[in-house]
Amino acid sequence: MGLFDFLRGKTPEQKRDEKLNKIRLLTSIKEQRSLMHDMILEGEHDYSKQDENPNGIGEFGFDKTNPIPVYGIDNIPAYMDKLRYEYTSKSGSGTKTYNPVTFLRTTENDNSPIGSQKPSEEPFASSTTATNIEGLIDVYSIYSMGGEKLAKIYINCYSLKTSDKVPNGFFHRDTIPAIKDGKLLMELMK
Repeated sequence: MGLFDFLRGKTPEQKRDEKLNKIRLLTSIKEQRSLMHDMILEGEHDYSKQDENPNGIGEFGFDKTNPIPVYGIDNIPAYMDKLRYEYTSKSGSGTKTYNPVTFLRTTENDNSPIGSQKPSEEPFASSTTATNIEGLIDVYSIYSMGGEKLAKIYINCYSLKTSDKVPNGFFHRDTIPAIKDGKLLMELMK
């Protein structure tokens, strides 16, 4: 960067990216102090404040023995808002975007296959446990915007921090280019 680079105006791409990043900031669901805070402290909980539970065993998010730490059930939407999946346009252009997920709470016994359609009614939901994890573990099915099942993940809502780590195969909203973020593109079309 030269001494007088500041005199040059911003490129159209830089202006676009600034606008998109402002929209991302405004539309992101923010983590808040959990309404469960006192209950979390009083019971068994993950006190590590790390993105992954240090007692976790297995594949992050996909095994109940290594659930995703989330600071209270009320911060589930804030965590899910970070998740994006890669979508390649079916128009033949090969354009890739990273779209937001939808989700439903389910049970450990939900064995609906990847690619199956999202149920039209809320399914029965329950928590599970693992001997190496403090607190209950909730189970969620993750779906594409078109309602196709992408994964089943495990979340421990008895943590003092909401993880910034995402399971393999997913992308973090803040690490993808704003121009490729499906949620931002939908906001621009409104």
